[in-house]
Amino acid sequence: MTNDPTPSPQDPTGITPKESQPLPTLQPPSTKTPVQFNQQVNVYQQIPPSAWDSLSQAQVFELTKDILKLSDVLDKRHYDHATNLIDKRSARDRISMFIGGAIAFLGIGGAIYLGTTGHDIIALSISLPLATILAVVVGRRLL
Repeated sequence: MTNDPTPSPQDPTGITPKESQPLPTLQPPSTKTPVQFNQQVNVYQQIPPSAWDSLSQAQVFELTKDILKLSDVLDKRHYDHATNLIDKRSARDRISMFIGGAIAFLGIGGAIYLGTTGHDIIALSISLPLATILAVVVGRRLL
């Protein structure tokens, strides 16, 4: 890099860049990992056609059986995982419905008690927002 005290009209900084050197070529890593059987990888695309041609019919049959067996195991795992998620979600929904029902019951009971003991304004200020919230929650639950 040379610093020229008089800048040229093309380069106002007066600095001329060095010549760039080419980058070395990269070699991809050689791995010996087995083919993974999952939903994202198509097994038939992973096995080269020449490998299929060199197998006997019995070996192709056994390999196809193994692939189908692994596919069934994978489908069962996905099904079991989805079932577990649904079970957990339904248990959580039951608990939240119970807690919400208890809060609503206590709020309405408190509003009735306050209304019967002469505190009509306070009972009204509790029961109207509570009824509105319950209507919205129940309406969303039914839709």
